[in-house]
Amino acid sequence: MSIILSLSKGYGGLWAAGPDGLYQVTEGTLQQTPQPQENLYCCCAIHDRVLVGGLPHGVAYSLQEGENWQAGWMDAIQAPVVTIAADPRVEHTGVILAGTDGGGVLRTINRGGHWYARNFGLRSYNVLALVWAPTAPVGAWPQWQMVFACTEEGVYHSPNAGRGWKRSECVEAVYQCVALAPDFHSTGIVLAGTEGSGLFRSTDGGHSFSHVPGAPEQVNALSAIPGGWLLSDADQLWQSADGVTWQPFLNQGALVLLSSDGETWMGTDEGVSRVNLTPEAAAV
Repeated sequence: MSIILSLSKGYGGLWAAGPDGLYQVTEGTLQQTPQPQENLYCCCAIHDRVLVGGLPHGVAYSLQEGENWQAGWMDAIQAPVVTIAADPRVEHTGVILAGTDGGGVLRTINRGGHWYARNFGLRSYNVLALVWAPTAPVGAWPQWQMVFACTEEGVYHSPNAGRGWKRSECVEAVYQCVALAPDFHSTGIVLAGTEGSGLFRSTDGGHSFSHVPGAPEQVNALSAIPGGWLLSDADQLWQSADGVTWQPFLNQGALVLLSSDGETWMGTDEGVSRVNLTPEAAAV
């Protein structure tokens, strides 16, 4: 079976990546796609291409579903790329961010052709996760383009699409996943999970985080789902309506969670499977 560290929906379907390779997921079946990285960590599928992050090429992309690949220009950064996140409006802006293990954050405005370091404000250059906020509602002012970065010492937020960063008020810990409420712009709710210090919750748009008592101490993956949230520790999935009170949901742990277009998927050390949310689970 295949270890899956990254899931992405776009460019015609669901994509998965891990140390064993890049896959297109069709009805739960993994179809391996050739890709150029010797060490593969992540993938990101957008409207017209799929991108992969790792070593030795940093970020590479294919416009032909893996038939041909082009390595991006990487601004002299040699660190491996471990996470990639596209602007929700990438089709119009061309902006994608990449997090590296030691080189900080890279930013492109041409959908992966050229990448430039954008580390102003970061104290840690070990970036483990990147997540964009939903697009701000029409008429909202200011029109922040908010994005969050998890590092080995704290959570950072950027209101200007990753050009600069500010550390959120949070305890020092290894933060490895973050998820935002679909109605983030009205509720300001953000969840951030750590390697061993528990779950943290923000209600002010990610400017400050408070510890959530009773949640698992190890949080490997987070996702907003219809009516609530999913969380995975090492052994099982948990669910919550508000991000505060959690109940065990499934006796299987996930390395990554993705909820998109009404479906929720989990990547594990044995491949990819759909999370079948019962109406009760989605409503609690």
